[in-house]
Amino acid sequence: MKEIKLKDKIVKMRAPKVRDLKMVNHIEDEIEKEENLIANLTGISVDELDEMDIAEYKKLQKALMDFLS
Repeated sequence: MKEIKLKDKIVKMRAPKVRDLKMVNHIEDEIEKEENLIANLTGISVDELDEMDIAEYKKLQKALMDFLS
């Protein structure tokens, strides 16, 4: 579990499991795939992610990449 500090809250992201990767495997668009995976791992809705500043989203993106590398 990682804690990511955003400007107005702290978000917890759990480590992805194989089932999480399977869940988004059918999505062809890479950004949409990543966004759905982040939503699933954090509990933040896709709509909330869509409205997020890119600098804040990049923090979540980095946490995901840390898990996947």
